[in-house]
Amino acid sequence: MSVTSLMSEASRSGFNTLLSSETTAAVPRISAAQMLAAPENHALLEIWNSPGDPTAYVGKRVAVVATDGVEEIELTTILHFFKTNGASVHLVSPKKPSYPAFLGLQLPAVRETHILTIRYIENGGWIAFDKVLDDVEASSYDAFIVPGGCWNPDSLRADPSATNLLKKAASLGKIVAAICHGPWVLSDAGLLKGKRATAWWSTRPDLENAGATFVDEAVVVDGAVVTSRAPTDLAPFVHAIGKLLSGGSE
Repeated sequence: MSVTSLMSEASRSGFNTLLSSETTAAVPRISAAQMLAAPENHALLEIWNSPGDPTAYVGKRVAVVATDGVEEIELTTILHFFKTNGASVHLVSPKKPSYPAFLGLQLPAVRETHILTIRYIENGGWIAFDKVLDDVEASSYDAFIVPGGCWNPDSLRADPSATNLLKKAASLGKIVAAICHGPWVLSDAGLLKGKRATAWWSTRPDLENAGATFVDEAVVVDGAVVTSRAPTDLAPFVHAIGKLLSGGSE
């Protein structure tokens, strides 16, 4: 048995132990342990098992654009993959918003430096971001990636700082990628018109109304635009972005 196989078997055993001790879900949620233990997600498990190649994307700069309500497994897998493969990676978020008192919306102090992840509907945890969206230049990065989770892209697509940054990045020929509900942001930025693209299935009408040709495949690459449908497509998604970063094409 290969070292990789041994690593996979050891991890699966650990995941199964974790699954057997998990409490009943209080709300609908995504269990990362259950996902990674499933044979269908072997390629995703390998991303987490692998130490990566720190020379693969050395010198490349990747901006992951996200805010509150980002799907945790998507965000953490994207960050992990590109960091362990040598890229310089920044998590970029809008600054903590402020709202009129009559709306009744309140945000904790931690939102000054962190964003809140989700696991489908269940709240995840707070993860620190590296840069505020308004301080980021499109010319400073080779790739911009938008993870999903429903609330995260729904907020970003209404934020001119986010859509304008992605428009500028696309105009400069940068890689622009999104997964799950993330392509919502690309469609509202006008980046999918005339493009083949995919996304979480319920957003298909939105993409088509924005002028995209919806393709029900794990990953769709059209020029420098990369899109995927769901967390289970994470492995082909990050590998497709990595191929473009390395100078390859589909």
